[in-house]
Amino acid sequence: MDEDYPRRRIALDLALTGLRSDEVRNVELRHFERLDGTEDKWRLTIPDGKTGTRSTPVARDLRERVKYLKSAARLRADEPIIDVSTRSLRDWIGEAREELAADLDDERWHDLGMHDLRRTWATDTFYSLAFEGVPIAEELTMAWGGWAMTDSGRETFRRNYLGPVPDHVTSRAMNHLKTF
Repeated sequence: MDEDYPRRRIALDLALTGLRSDEVRNVELRHFERLDGTEDKWRLTIPDGKTGTRSTPVARDLRERVKYLKSAARLRADEPIIDVSTRSLRDWIGEAREELAADLDDERWHDLGMHDLRRTWATDTFYSLAFEGVPIAEELTMAWGGWAMTDSGRETFRRNYLGPVPDHVTSRAMNHLKTF
């Protein structure tokens, strides 16, 4: 394991939390805050996103790993955690996709890019919220992901980011049907 592994893992996890590459590169520890004063519910504020400032929920584990990396790297509070070029992010996802393709013996992984992690997050978040009966699943996913709340923003979200229903949602839905 190389010395950049913790940063690489956090960078990929931030992309799997709906962040764009430029946003991943600018995350600072001070951008995380607790939701409603709880210990395990966190949000990440992206102050300079493509569509302005937005907040998105993040896993406590991700926030903790960012905190530990900041401490281990002795970064100032206002220094980005993933202070690398966009090219480095592309290289990191390239290494990950090659490992996945080899480990899973599946050539489809060779096409994986950073933005695919954002698409995965959007699909999973939307369908998970919708399955739970959240009436504003689309609006929440769009707000958290930074899509403009316009007709064209909604069209972009639906056309370019929503993939097929994730297997875990299909499996949960099947549990509610008696015929399977």
